[in-house]
Amino acid sequence: MRRIGIKDYKDKTLDMIITVINQKGGVGKTTTSVNLAYTLAKVKNTALIDLDPEGGATVSFGMRREKKDYPLGGKSVNIFNVEMFPAHIGLLKVELNGDIESTVSMLHKISESFDYLVIDTPPNLGTLSVSAMMAADKIVTPITPQPLVLEAARNLDSRLSSLNKTALAFTNMSKKAVSVEYSAVKSIDIAIPQSKLFSEATRLGVPAIRYEEFRVKKPKFGSLYEKLAKVVTES
Repeated sequence: MRRIGIKDYKDKTLDMIITVINQKGGVGKTTTSVNLAYTLAKVKNTALIDLDPEGGATVSFGMRREKKDYPLGGKSVNIFNVEMFPAHIGLLKVELNGDIESTVSMLHKISESFDYLVIDTPPNLGTLSVSAMMAADKIVTPITPQPLVLEAARNLDSRLSSLNKTALAFTNMSKKAVSVEYSAVKSIDIAIPQSKLFSEATRLGVPAIRYEEFRVKKPKFGSLYEKLAKVVTES
């Protein structure tokens, strides 16, 4: 079987917003956002915006959550060829204001400068998450084979249906893909196994697959995220 890689989609010209979401914490949502953005940035002008006030994606790129109140898109730093928009305290104000229409408009404006804009979201279905879903061209949800996670996927399906949106679900922290088939959430046959490499990379402030490139003689996670990127961008 031919190995699916970045080269299969590097010549495509796309202006795409990719939202990574799951209202259940602990499923690897931020890990997905960080490594998907890093993968796409190898071939296209890619940005990652951290919409989670807790700032997990920000920390994963070796930064701290900003203590200043910035507008969305108000500050960014280029790290590992990814234009990183860090989390800041102003996100809490956006969440509480509940102004979804304005937030969606700002996300679209930010995306105009990039081929791909990956959005990491909070573990809930509040203003920031709903805005990110509404703005998205593609929605990705990582799931794990636990009952509460599968129940969360069912709840997400209901919200997506109300927004007339769909999501691709892939399996995280497992060697075997889990199948869920709802009206708005569809599984893809991709499973990314658990590894201490991810926690080590987060502690060092680098994307896991970049860490793997230097740490492991025979890297395997890079090809999995390449496959995920290809499916997401071409589906």
